[in-house]
Amino acid sequence: MKVGREVAGYVTPDADSPGLWVTEDQDRQLLGRVYDPEKGAEFLAAWFVSGDDA
Repeated sequence: MKVGREVAGYVTPDADSPGLWVTEDQDRQLLGRVYDPEKGAEFLAAWFVSGDDA
């Protein structure tokens, strides 16, 4: 997923849990799982623009 021209991270189907989506940062570190990929994208965009690396 991109925010502007930068890759904010990834929202992909969870291979281990059908129906869930995985949100990962640019380094593919797990940020969370969601049922709705659009909600995952919203979370990822908000996380990215907040500048929080924790």
